[in-house]
Amino acid sequence: MGFWTAIVIISAIAIGTEFVLRVVKMGTRYSENIERIKRGYPTIDGSMPMGHPEIAPGVDEYAPYSHGNSERLQ
Repeated sequence: MGFWTAIVIISAIAIGTEFVLRVVKMGTRYSENIERIKRGYPTIDGSMPMGHPEIAPGVDEYAPYSHGNSERLQ
């Protein structure tokens, strides 16, 4: 086996492994968000589930959930 053949094989395995890891990570995040929504908690990114009682009328339900005074960040 030549040098370049080894490089190509290692690169292909690395790219395939990265793809599998990304798919597993997306699936894990999706299933965890579903469980959190079922229990009424904010999702991993901080947004509140639709129809949550803490969401006031007129507030964007998809905006990230703020844990503090957002005015001081501006």
